[in-house]
Amino acid sequence: MKNVLLALSLVSALSFGSAVEFKGTPTNIDVSGTPMKVYPQAALTTAAGPVNLKLTGYGIRQKSVAFVKVNVYLATSYVDEAVTLNPSSPVDSLKTTKGRVIVLDMLRTMTAQDIRAAFEEALDVNGVDINSKAVQSVFSKFQGDLYAGNRIVVSSCPGERNLETLMIELPKSNISETANFLGLDFWKIWFGEPVDELMGELKAKLLGVKKP
Repeated sequence: MKNVLLALSLVSALSFGSAVEFKGTPTNIDVSGTPMKVYPQAALTTAAGPVNLKLTGYGIRQKSVAFVKVNVYLATSYVDEAVTLNPSSPVDSLKTTKGRVIVLDMLRTMTAQDIRAAFEEALDVNGVDINSKAVQSVFSKFQGDLYAGNRIVVSSCPGERNLETLMIELPKSNISETANFLGLDFWKIWFGEPVDELMGELKAKLLGVKKP
């Protein structure tokens, strides 16, 4: 019953706005001439009330295109204040968190298909069944191209019996899905086995091991 209430609460939060509130005095950064802000704290709405989150790190996701590095998005990671991420096994650390948020501020245009393909590749590398009902349900709702300046807010919170609600806030729509370890599985995109060397560099920055 609590899991049902959790899902309904989070869907309600998404229906009336973002489930995430950013707090504190932001750090102003410049990304190729574009001013951006990184907040030190955030709060995630859950059925049990807001969970206070702290910044773990941030960095630019780059891709190598024709031997040239291009900026794809600025990623900013938050987990609840009581959790310390272990750099050698961050996914295990993420199992204990009451809430997780990762923000993707787009730095270039990508189609919904391109983003789904990138996510599917990372999930597959980390042993996640991309053909599962829950994962396919998420991707079926992921529609609409994204442009530089757009933001994706991904959040998740564990419930009882390993059920987790994953929320993805897009510029024109919101996605919510609940399944076993669903949020943790998606966090493997950034904290699991990197799909390439540049994603490995971003992972180190999100963990705070490497400076942005």
